[in-house]
Amino acid sequence: MNSRHFSVLGTLIIVFAGRGAASAQRVQYEPPLHQPCGWFEPLTKLDQVDSRRGHLIVRGSSHIMTLQARGGSIRVDAIELKDETDQTATNGVLIELREPKPETPNAADDARTYIDYDEIDGLIKSWDVVAKADDTITRLADFEARFRTRGDLEIAVFRQIPGGAVAAAVTSGLCDRVRVLLSLDELSRLRGMILQARARLDEAK
Repeated sequence: MNSRHFSVLGTLIIVFAGRGAASAQRVQYEPPLHQPCGWFEPLTKLDQVDSRRGHLIVRGSSHIMTLQARGGSIRVDAIELKDETDQTATNGVLIELREPKPETPNAADDARTYIDYDEIDGLIKSWDVVAKADDTITRLADFEARFRTRGDLEIAVFRQIPGGAVAAAVTSGLCDRVRVLLSLDELSRLRGMILQARARLDEAK
């Protein structure tokens, strides 16, 4: 792999790591999106507003579309949160993943993630690089390219079986990870849904 390939992959992989002394001083964060555990600081601006106590929060949303895939479903909403107490507002995209439970018919695991509006441009640019990943990014047998947002939504394109098809996956959830497998075409459709959500937010300004 040449230096350009290392550079591209280096920009795509983000690792969230706790810092011992600092993490010991953190107050307990109660995730507003019904995550099952809660020792995390708010990861996005939307999380920060949604988790406030003693504030009047007004929420607006528009459902964009739900992508149905063999590995589950992904819902995309445009969302706005207004804090009427201090007269601030923020907006972005809400992504909800649902992964069926094979052992329990008609049941599914779900995870929801916020994407701040100011993060969308960087996400789409990295998305386009990830979506084009192929054998040329490494000389080894298998490959994977991935990108993770501030709110811990991860997109990945990979091939883990030599000679096998290239596949994609979207993963979310701070504690219990939910993963939806997609085709490359479905990954492209999901990209379009996020852009539609941004356009809806622009119209609402």
